[in-house]
Amino acid sequence: MQIKDRIIIKIDSVAFGGEGVGRIDNFVVFVPFSAPGDELEVEITQLKKRFVRGRILKIIKPSPWRTKPLCRYYEKCGGCCYQHLDYEYQLSIKKKQVQEAFWKIGKIGNPPVLDAVASPMIYNYRGKAQYHARFMPDRWEIGFLDISGGKLVDIENCGIMEETINEKIRALRENKGLRHNKDAPLTIWSDCPAGQPGKKESVIRTVKGENFLVPRDGFFQANLYLTDRLVDEVCRLAAADKINTLVDACCGSGLFSIFLSSCAKEVIGIEINEKAVKYAQINAENLGVKNVRFIHGDIGKVLRERFLPQGDKVDLIVLDPPRTGCEKTVLQSIADLRPRKIIYISCNPATQARDVQYLNGCGYNLLSLLPVDMFPQTSHVEVIGLLALK
Repeated sequence: MQIKDRIIIKIDSVAFGGEGVGRIDNFVVFVPFSAPGDELEVEITQLKKRFVRGRILKIIKPSPWRTKPLCRYYEKCGGCCYQHLDYEYQLSIKKKQVQEAFWKIGKIGNPPVLDAVASPMIYNYRGKAQYHARFMPDRWEIGFLDISGGKLVDIENCGIMEETINEKIRALRENKGLRHNKDAPLTIWSDCPAGQPGKKESVIRTVKGENFLVPRDGFFQANLYLTDRLVDEVCRLAAADKINTLVDACCGSGLFSIFLSSCAKEVIGIEINEKAVKYAQINAENLGVKNVRFIHGDIGKVLRERFLPQGDKVDLIVLDPPRTGCEKTVLQSIADLRPRKIIYISCNPATQARDVQYLNGCGYNLLSLLPVDMFPQTSHVEVIGLLALK
C-alpha cells in the first residue's frame, strides 16, 4: 500500500483512543470516526511499518451502532471521537477497553470489570473547559485543536459543555481588550450555584447538596451530573470494613476526604497543591467535619517521612492521581504501609493498569474495576479499582 491508495475495508473494533480498527493484507488499519460493522472506502493517509491510518471517503454499509453526531464541528475538532456512536454502545466499548488495558498492560487474566455506569447527561455535562485562544485582527478565536493537533478550530458552541460556559465564550470572543497569554490554556468554569458568586481565585462546586470551594486554576471532577455517583461508589467500597485511619492521596480540595469522614475514625488528606489544601481545610470547616486533617506535600515523601518511621497503621488508602499515574516510589511507600485495602480512582486505564500490576507484585489482589463514564462522547473513562492485601 502507498499513501493516497484507496481500499475497501470492514471495521472490526475500536482501539483505545477512539479510532476504528480493521485489517487488510495482514496490516492493521486505523480509521478515525469509524464504527465496528462499517464497510468503508478509505484513503490511506499514513503508512508505518506495522500499521496504516486512513480517512473515510465513503460509507458503503453503515454500522448498526452508528448515529448522527449533534456537533457541527465533529470530525474537525479533536475534542470528541464517539459522537457518531450510539451511547449504549459507547459504554460497552469503554468496558472492553478497560478489560484490554488490564489484560495487556496489567498482565491480569480475566480482569474483574463491571458494566460501565452511564452519565445522566451525555451532552452539556462538563463544568470546566480549557480552551486555546488566538487574537485575530478584529476578534478572538477561541476553541480546541483539530484532530491533527496542529490547528485551532474556532468554536461558538461546544455540545459537551454546560451552556453557561458557551455563553461566556461567546462574550469573550467579542472582547477585543481580553488579555491572555496565547501559550496558556483559557480555563472557563460553568456558573456557580445560584446565590454563590465565588471569588476571582475560586469557584464553588456542589456535590450531594454540599458546596465545595475549589481553586480556579485547580482540579475538580468535570461531569456535573455524575460526580455524586462517583462519590457514592467510593464511599460504598470504603464502608464495607471498619476503618480507623484512612489516607486520601491526591486529595485536591477534599472532595473524597470529606465524604469519607463518616466511614473512618480519622481521615488524612495529602495534596501537593498548596492552594487546594487551603480550600480543603476551609471546606471541612464549613461542613463541620472534625475528623479530617490535610497535609501539604509530595505523597511519596509524606508517606515515607511521616507515616513509615512511626509505624502508623493505615487501614485504607484512596488514590486519585493525575492521568500519568503514580511514581514507583509512591506505590512502594503505599505497599510498605500495608493497608488492608486500596481504592484506586483513575481517568487513564493504561497507567492505572500499570500501577495495579506493580501493587499486585507487592502482595495486592485486584477485586473489582468499575468504569464510570464521566466523559461521554470522548474516549476517556474514569475507573474505580478496589485492591485488597493477599
